Amino acid sequence: MTNTHRARRLSAALLMSSAVALVVFGQPAQAMPQQREYDAFFSSRYNYCDAKLVGALYGQDADGGKVIIGQKILNGIGTNVPVVLRESRNDGNVCEWEDTGLSYSDAQVLARTWGFSDPYEAKLKAADLFTNGREQQVRNGLGY
Repeated sequence: MTNTHRARRLSAALLMSSAVALVVFGQPAQAMPQQREYDAFFSSRYNYCDAKLVGALYGQDADGGKVIIGQKILNGIGTNVPVVLRESRNDGNVCEWEDTGLSYSDAQVLARTWGFSDPYEAKLKAADLFTNGREQQVRNGLGY
């Protein structure tokens, strides 16, 4: 084996061992890579419906929407979230009753409060209010 060949093999071995060492001993992977973003989302005024709408605009699910909202908050552009929500609504994205986190008994209370004969009508109205960022009207209808 020539010195040139030996040097190449040694260099290759060092490069490989360095790469392996970096993978093995480098920065530890986070348990949840977006934990900061999730924390920012859950500490904000936004809800699951908002996350669903934001996610839909960016071709993601509600969890992706939570991360996007959290990133905007952490990057100091949280004031952009209402604009993104408006764009999503304008694109036709909506929330369903299931996205509100409310129960059937809540629908019954809302139906009585809003004068509907059927809780289904209250579910539709509540989903529409959540979609349009008016969750507090629903909460008021429930007495809190």
